[in-house]
Amino acid sequence: MTLQFIIVMIASAINDRLQRKLDYVEEERRILQEQLDAATGGKKLSFTFDQRRRLATAGKLLTPEERQECCNLVKPATILDWFRQLDARKCYSSDARRGRPPKPKDVRKLVIEMALANPSWGYTEIRDALRTGLGIEIDRTTVANLPTFPGSWRA
Repeated sequence: MTLQFIIVMIASAINDRLQRKLDYVEEERRILQEQLDAATGGKKLSFTFDQRRRLATAGKLLTPEERQECCNLVKPATILDWFRQLDARKCYSSDARRGRPPKPKDVRKLVIEMALANPSWGYTEIRDALRTGLGIEIDRTTVANLPTFPGSWRA
C-alpha cells in the first residue's frame, strides 16, 4: 500500500505541475489571440502550405472536443479539410507523372518534318524510317499522337 500511495502522490504532483504550465500557456494564447484580432481587425489569416500541413497533421490527432477547444486560428472543420486535401495530395498527386515521359523535342520536331515532307507516308512508314535510318526508337501510336496539320498525311 505504501508504494502505491507514493506513486499516486508523485503522479498527482506531476499532474499539478503540468496543469499549471498548461494554464499559463492557455493564458498566453488568449492574450496573443486578442492582440492578433486587434492587429488584423478580425480578418482571416493566410497560411503557407507548410503551415497548413503542420496544423492539419497536429489537429487530426485531436478528438473533436479537443479540436473545438484548441483550434483558435482556424475552424476545426478547416483543419479537417486541410487534412483531407493533404491526404488526397499524397495519394493522387498531380505532380506525379503518369505514363511514359514525352519524347524529346528534337525527335517530335523530326517526326513532324518527316510527315510534312512525305505526305504519302503513314505512321508506320515514319516509325520504320526513324528506326532503320536514325536508330530512334518510337512507337507508331506516338507518331500518330504528335500534332501535325490535319489531313497532311494518312494513317
